[in-house]
Amino acid sequence: MEITVVVCEECGHQAIPPKYGCPKCSSDHLVETEHTGTGIIYSYTTIRVAAGKYESQLPYIVALVELDGGLRVTARLEGEQASIGQRVKLNRVEESIYWFD
Repeated sequence: MEITVVVCEECGHQAIPPKYGCPKCSSDHLVETEHTGTGIIYSYTTIRVAAGKYESQLPYIVALVELDGGLRVTARLEGEQASIGQRVKLNRVEESIYWFD
């Protein structure tokens, strides 16, 4: 599955939409591109206490995924194990949450 990324035509900065201006150089010349949705786990934590609708999903892993190319996104990780540097791929997007496995 691919992930939509916006790239600034002026400075090359990448970001996750929606963005209406480049957070780095303030240019409004942004172009949407598709990314392969693959990367590595840069950091992660296991959530053991949650409220509301997430309580039934405990425990679960929230990861900072560094996509190939350097852009980082916060995501949920399928499964019960994670390690720094582990290769992951985007599985789905649900309610604006990126799910990797």
